[in-house]
Amino acid sequence: MEKSKKVIIIGAGQAGLSVSYYLTQFKIPHLILEKGSIGNSWKNGRWDSFCLVTPNWTINLPGKPYAGEDKFGFMKRDDFVKYLKDWAESFCAPIKENVEVKNISGKPGLFKITTNVGTYISENVVIATATYQKPRMPYFINNLPKNINFFHAETYKNPQQIKSKSVLVIGSGQTGCQIVDDLLRANLNIYFSVSSNGRLPRTYRGKDCIEWQNEMLMLDRTPDMLEKSSDRFKGDPHLSGRDGGKTLSLHDFRRKGVKLIGKVLGINGFVLKIGRNVESSIKFSDSFALDFYKKIDDHIDKKNINAPLPSEQDYFGFKDEGDDPIIEIDKLDLQKKNISTIILATGFSFDFNWVNFPILDDFGYPITKNGETEIKGIYFCGLNWMNKRKSGIIWGVGEDAKIVSNSLYKNLQKMYA
Repeated sequence: MEKSKKVIIIGAGQAGLSVSYYLTQFKIPHLILEKGSIGNSWKNGRWDSFCLVTPNWTINLPGKPYAGEDKFGFMKRDDFVKYLKDWAESFCAPIKENVEVKNISGKPGLFKITTNVGTYISENVVIATATYQKPRMPYFINNLPKNINFFHAETYKNPQQIKSKSVLVIGSGQTGCQIVDDLLRANLNIYFSVSSNGRLPRTYRGKDCIEWQNEMLMLDRTPDMLEKSSDRFKGDPHLSGRDGGKTLSLHDFRRKGVKLIGKVLGINGFVLKIGRNVESSIKFSDSFALDFYKKIDDHIDKKNINAPLPSEQDYFGFKDEGDDPIIEIDKLDLQKKNISTIILATGFSFDFNWVNFPILDDFGYPITKNGETEIKGIYFCGLNWMNKRKSGIIWGVGEDAKIVSNSLYKNLQKMYA
């Protein structure tokens, strides 16, 4: 059964809803197809204690900017999902839930959208599925013994999922660190496989790190300012919005009893081959933080800003004099360490091959200009670094959605002029 529409938006997260908001203002008929429900990835792809990493003042969604009393706080997962639902209801966003798009084909003005419930025809398509759609699984994971339980961070909910006293977390990006922070509250014996990722201080010299980034226009950087194109896909630095917001640090994890190990290089039975990169990984995160401090200090000096001097808490996260020496290992025996559960915080990958048009670069990433592609009528919104650094985060998605919607509106006017 074919259902014809003027505009179809794929995805009912903050990007898809932002485009829908503006199209509603333009009185352009449209439909949102969502594979789950509103805010699906927030609701089902985050753990129970998850909080936004960016402060509430960055929730600048069109028609519903944050207006609460805790603008420097960090909204909890369920509260943000409710925020999205209330917002969608406020402008009667036309959403069909539990509709998964499998393929987009056809030609400009007559796009065929194949889904699990049938086929839709649309003159225009806005793809707002975000950058990452599927968990990245390490190549070695299928070589694990069958009695070792493993699952991706996407399905982690709480420490009650761990059925033994010991657990291994692989992947030390922002997600991995936040999960380790959650597991620490359950008195578990935690092994943490780390690599080189940055660390940001939650606050420095009187302001949150996100506020400094915004003030220094770091969130307005454009893709051409990056050293290389692949930098668009770098992991986010260690940081948390939990407990009112805090710095996460590998040094602090060590002091709390977390056993840091290097990268997992391979598996032989119950024995993991481990790289000797713990010390270099810690140094990388420290250097990243120090570089950020310097950027802020230079900005304060250049702009002659009246900011407080750094406090002792500002420098939380570095090595203390009494810290134990780092001991590198080259193997870990899961059986001997009673580790029967592994959490894979190994990130996500993108796959846009279901869009059957030549609009992808050498990385398989959409080529866009202000959200438009070379195929007239196909647009994107919500991608990392689509227009700016902030394009893929809550703070910037509304700005991009307005650009996309204005372009779509103008093109429709030309079409029917």
